[in-house]
Amino acid sequence: MNKQDILDPKSWAERTFGTVQLHDMRRTRRAVHVSACLAENPLGSLPTQMHSWKEMKALYRLLNEPDVTFAELIQPHVQQTKEQANTSAVTLLVQDTTDIDLSHRHKISGVGQIGNERGRGFFVQTVLAVCPHPEGREVLGCLAQEPFVRVPAPKGEQRHQRLKREERETDVWMRQVLAIGTPDPGKIWVHVGDRGADMFPFFQTCQQTKTHFLVRAAQNRRIEHEDEEIAYSLMRTRSWLSQASRPFEIPARHGHQARETQLQMAFGQMTLLPPRNEPQASQDPMPVWVVRVWEEHAPEGEKPLEWVLLTSVPTTTMEQAWERVEWYKHRWLVEDYHQCLKSGCRIEERQLQQVDSLIRLLGFLSPLAIRLLQVRELARVDPERLASEVIDPLMLAVLAERSDQSPTTMTLSTFWIEIARLGGYLARASDGPPGWRTIWKGWLFLQTLLEGVQLAFHLRL
Repeated sequence: MNKQDILDPKSWAERTFGTVQLHDMRRTRRAVHVSACLAENPLGSLPTQMHSWKEMKALYRLLNEPDVTFAELIQPHVQQTKEQANTSAVTLLVQDTTDIDLSHRHKISGVGQIGNERGRGFFVQTVLAVCPHPEGREVLGCLAQEPFVRVPAPKGEQRHQRLKREERETDVWMRQVLAIGTPDPGKIWVHVGDRGADMFPFFQTCQQTKTHFLVRAAQNRRIEHEDEEIAYSLMRTRSWLSQASRPFEIPARHGHQARETQLQMAFGQMTLLPPRNEPQASQDPMPVWVVRVWEEHAPEGEKPLEWVLLTSVPTTTMEQAWERVEWYKHRWLVEDYHQCLKSGCRIEERQLQQVDSLIRLLGFLSPLAIRLLQVRELARVDPERLASEVIDPLMLAVLAERSDQSPTTMTLSTFWIEIARLGGYLARASDGPPGWRTIWKGWLFLQTLLEGVQLAFHLRL
């Protein structure tokens, strides 16, 4: 999707939902209209976004229609993302789970348990397609997504009984891999997961679909060893001496500021033995490459960083090992995406009375959250390019006048910083780059200014 389609709500809506199959062309036109209204003001309530009671009733009818499903609504976006993923040499498929907390909604029906026994809501499993570049990254979109309501465990169920279930909640990780399938010949897709993805069936499903995996280890697994003594993966990896070190930027995340540190590196190869208590796993050992990075000294109040990464992607050089670390660093993007769903699209605050309706609304909000991430990435790409080469002249002129800048010399970096200032960004020397929320607030404010300029021009005529 080009920059103009991302920035213009109507163009974005037409491209994202124009081919959606909802068993009636009138529903397709309604879906495009609804998505354009949502895109104009992602932070607004549904009545504010839809502008009138007539439009609200039409949206309610669409969200309560059994023939309209989440899978159908998101399918065009998924297909577009897949096509883009098959044009890149390497695509990272970053997967994670989040909960949609509806505990404050006492009258909503269809919720399940989240968190402790008192939490109520549902879960969303997302696979984000990210194209890594030497100069940054590109968020392509959602390659798969599955909302689900937790089924309560039988009362008194023991851990060994849970492991023997035919269906388990963690199976969603494998279902996503199977749903995505196999890349085109010559393309490399790498499923990236945190410690929740450290499952032998997950590794095997990646092999089955001819994709790769890069997972942060959580299990101290048995490994093949020349001696008769049993060896374990984490113990062996942590015995390796540092082979190199490098400065490393840890991005900001919830409750933690961005910071720079010095990481130690060690990497090698080992063969994992299948777990003895995992009925779904075959008995074939699995060769993997292991990369460990760790922080010897962390600032006060911060836990020293340590990643032990398991990957099926051949990693035989130091350069490749550092590349795997950079790939895993992109995993935080899926957390940003889920935050976009909650804070940017306000999915937990939508006043619908049934979880089924809210999940249908998720079909609109999921691509919209991708759009918010893409707007943020636009602000960080090619910062020294002249804004006049890609930005609408009237928009640039209004912002330049507002910020006392010259439209002919303003760079894209300056343009997006001034946009963020309109959204509340202070641009102090100690501040990091602006986030999607301040950029989006500033962008919406600029649209209001443009509308005022255009109205003033027509009134003068």
